[in-house]
Amino acid sequence: MKTVLWSITAVLGLLWSGAVALAHSVAAWAATAAGTADAQTLAAILRDWPLPAWLAWADPAMLESLRMALSAVGTGLVLSQPWIATAIGWIGPALWLVWALGIALLLALASIAHLLIHRLAPRPSLVHAAAGGANR
Repeated sequence: MKTVLWSITAVLGLLWSGAVALAHSVAAWAATAAGTADAQTLAAILRDWPLPAWLAWADPAMLESLRMALSAVGTGLVLSQPWIATAIGWIGPALWLVWALGIALLLALASIAHLLIHRLAPRPSLVHAAAGGANR
């Protein structure tokens, strides 16, 4: 049971680490892409993106507003260029601080569960002693 607990903890820790690393990579990309031709191109692509045929079931007004919102994100990257490069200076460490707090919480919960499993598990010596006392 303890092996299963720590295996699940390891998998959750890896997933959490991967998610934070991905968020850090996206933040770093946004910082470098802001204000460049990439961000302007992205805004234009999102603004002029033709809707796929398989989205025909969806409300066209909703899809148009979604397209405009995505275009606004690209435009926001262009306009936020002066401060987003400095913001990545604290966003990166803040993400890793959140990662450390998440890992600490995960390990604390797993340790508590480990102790509970240990305390609640039947002890063989007590089980045999009780069985031996009942046979007398």
